Amino acid sequence: MSTTTSAADGGAASEDERREAAAWATWQESPWGRLRYRVLAALLRERCAQLGPAPLRVLDAGGGDGRDALQLALAGHEVTVLDTSADVLGAARAAAVAAGVGDRVRTVAAGLEDLTALAALTRHRAGGSGSFDVVLCHDVLQHRGSLAQVGADVAVLVSSLRPGGLLSLMAPNPAADVLAAALRDGPAQAWVLLDAERGADPGTGRSVLRLDPAVVEAAVADAGCEVDGRAGLLTVTSLLEEAQRADERVVADLEELEVELGRRDEFRRTARFWHLLARRR
Repeated sequence: MSTTTSAADGGAASEDERREAAAWATWQESPWGRLRYRVLAALLRERCAQLGPAPLRVLDAGGGDGRDALQLALAGHEVTVLDTSADVLGAARAAAVAAGVGDRVRTVAAGLEDLTALAALTRHRAGGSGSFDVVLCHDVLQHRGSLAQVGADVAVLVSSLRPGGLLSLMAPNPAADVLAAALRDGPAQAWVLLDAERGADPGTGRSVLRLDPAVVEAAVADAGCEVDGRAGLLTVTSLLEEAQRADERVVADLEELEVELGRRDEFRRTARFWHLLARRR
């Protein structure tokens, strides 16, 4: 069974938080949401295999209900999911048990800024903090309060990696926001978003930072990492979704195409999400 280590109080969510969580869960279960997880899982399995044989030690920071983490646990890796919400951590544990990998998934109720919690995650291993092979932080950084906070978060994440370890970051792509706004609301709204610092989260509608991947790459370099790969997620799909053409057969056919498009620079620049991989020096 999975183990929960409480480093902070994972209190009950507010009504607004519950509504946002429900909206996000609805998107996760949509054909497009499920495709996002499958495409990213394919990319991560490939890169983790290059680091060495399982089990690798993986931290999923802000991992929510553990959907990204679960795929790595199924591949044989030891995964720790970090999140502030007791509700979603409970869902992560339940999903791991249901998938038969409860012994490979542990959860920690804490936030990115909780350095003590991050150190405690690996205290039982030689080297303490900084001994994870892989650190994920997906769909989190855009929810932070400022670009300065994002830079501090990246530094914390890198500090939990071993030298040579892999950092995986992902957030909504500002370029895709503009295209989606033009399709959904017309050119006027696209103009509004073109140079805006904040926009609406694709899943919940909540106000979030519009993070240029180049800005995050600079923070990664400042924190002591070298970029090791760039990808886009949901390139064609983002346009189909806004056109409301959801069809399970179409989504199944798109998966292989999306994986390939995400690897190519000319397509990744307008994908719905940007994905950055970096190695700690």
